[in-house]
Amino acid sequence: MKLLGLDISDLKDGYCISTVTLSVLKNPGAYLVAVLPGVMVISYEPLLTSVEKITGSVTRLGYKIKRIVQQNTLTQILASMKTLKFKTNIKCSGCLARVSPILNEAIGEDNWEVDVKTPEKILTVVSDEVDESSVIFAINEAGFTADRLN
Repeated sequence: MKLLGLDISDLKDGYCISTVTLSVLKNPGAYLVAVLPGVMVISYEPLLTSVEKITGSVTRLGYKIKRIVQQNTLTQILASMKTLKFKTNIKCSGCLARVSPILNEAIGEDNWEVDVKTPEKILTVVSDEVDESSVIFAINEAGFTADRLN
């Protein structure tokens, strides 16, 4: 597996990120790793797909790739990121709608996700700046509970 970082212009909101992500993931052997500020990080299997195919799936949508971020730079960025996991009682899309504005403000729009399909309702936070107490405070402020998982 190799890492590919794409600095994509106009990748500003959830709709744009979702559209580009779905297009990239149509390439067999391409997997989204993270969407960091200014960079979409993709893991890919060179035997199944290529940089050209992945970048083509982005540019075909009308987005411009400003630059390709080198693998060693991506490795350093990802190594500095912390991943925190919490068991929550966020159980449905209505709950997500209620908690989203608060988590987006506290953590950053692209730095968290809740897997409501699992019984544990796991909140995953990926950031180099957020601490455990900030996440729990934000969840509590929205009317939900969160317990840190080890």
